[in-house]
Amino acid sequence: MKQTTLFLFFAVFFLLVAGCATGRVPTSPSSDLDKPQLIAPPNKSRNYQDSRILASHSLTIKGHELLQSGDPEGAIRLLERAVGINPSDGLGYYFLAEAWFLKGNAVLAARFNKLAALYLRRDPRWAAHAESQRKRIAGL
Repeated sequence: MKQTTLFLFFAVFFLLVAGCATGRVPTSPSSDLDKPQLIAPPNKSRNYQDSRILASHSLTIKGHELLQSGDPEGAIRLLERAVGINPSDGLGYYFLAEAWFLKGNAVLAARFNKLAALYLRRDPRWAAHAESQRKRIAGL
């Protein structure tokens, strides 16, 4: 009985030790990787309070860049994620309205324009842009 117990003890010990020794040597992170950078640094005057708002803002900027490059479908995918993360992202709604306008869908463009106007009403410059956009959509 003693020999069996001793044998089991050493067998389990050997298995544990052998399982821990993988032969890999830890390496340091690759130095040739670029450091991650923010798309736009936080603007403290806009009251960025948490990472969700900053993530939404970054997606909105990328969506705007896709609109500028002539890819409204790609912009729609990013901008929908942006407003999903931050439902009060007025610029996200504005650019979503613009993307749907470019695709010729006046109904969705008008819906997103209404949301943009609602959330951008406190910023006179963007409120004027939303109103101008509303008039363009009405003419579609």
